Amino acid sequence: MRDKVVLVTGGAGFLGSHFVHLALDEGAAQVVNVDKLTYAGDLRRLEGLGDDPRYHFVQADIADADAVDQVLDRFRPQLVVHYAAETHVTRSETDPDLFFRTNLEGTRVVLEAAAGGGVERLVHVSTDEVYGSILHGAYTEEGKGPGEGAATSPYARSKALADDLALSFAGDLPVVVVRPTNAFGPYQFPEKAFARWATRALSGDPLPVWGDGLYIRQWLYAGDFARAVSLAATLAEPGRAYNVGPRHDPEITNIALARWLVQNLGLPADRVVMTAYDRPAHDRRYCVDATAMMALGWQPGDVWEQLASTVDWYREHEAWWREHLAVAESIYAAERA
Repeated sequence: MRDKVVLVTGGAGFLGSHFVHLALDEGAAQVVNVDKLTYAGDLRRLEGLGDDPRYHFVQADIADADAVDQVLDRFRPQLVVHYAAETHVTRSETDPDLFFRTNLEGTRVVLEAAAGGGVERLVHVSTDEVYGSILHGAYTEEGKGPGEGAATSPYARSKALADDLALSFAGDLPVVVVRPTNAFGPYQFPEKAFARWATRALSGDPLPVWGDGLYIRQWLYAGDFARAVSLAATLAEPGRAYNVGPRHDPEITNIALARWLVQNLGLPADRVVMTAYDRPAHDRRYCVDATAMMALGWQPGDVWEQLASTVDWYREHEAWWREHLAVAESIYAAERA
């Protein structure tokens, strides 16, 4: 990315903001952050960058073709990294149209603008949820079915369709798709599982675990993912997808992670509570094989050290997350019913 003009959609979001910082650290000539600033966007994730003449912020909706065209005409980016998306599964269940508008139609707008704007490469940020659940083994990149495939939630289905759309542009635009696993790290909005548990634990509240707690995810640190996206932007083969996620041995169940968090904070074990509620069609296990990304030189860090440092960050930044709690908790009425 050195000396390139990089446009990042959704750069005020959790994962996008980590990449904005990395792109500047790696010597980008300019980084243009295009973000609508929905409830999950927060420019405080980018504090300190206002004095960097290489950093630019534009508030715009990626589904607005005129606005996106204007940004590309103004800055002429060589690289586009497309993070912008609606991402929370529970929210997608109550407002699927919003998710398809942003995640599918917004992606179409960005792809068309990039294809017509002389962009040298576009990295489309997807999710491991496009594969659906897998009880044994791990998905390779070829495991995604056409269209919605085995994806379950409106969020996952919208991203699965966006993947196909992105790869369909490969003849006109060098496109790389990256599919990360469950992310965590500093500045994650406290509606997501680990951030929610951490902030509830620090607030003296119980940690609700859905169902039997034996759902399995791969936990990916935001900084590790930013490095993977950087590799995708520079070394990956255009026209293909790359899984990004660590393999844990043993695998980490939701209940095991919640219990680890309580132990890490020195709290009573009964702070972890099982709820009668369980998410509809809750996917049992996600698992991807990241061999292709690792062949580019990517390696994840120690997940338990990263989880511990993330808890420390939330402990030290209570003023940031506490003001978000009401919005974050508003979507969880079902588990209390």
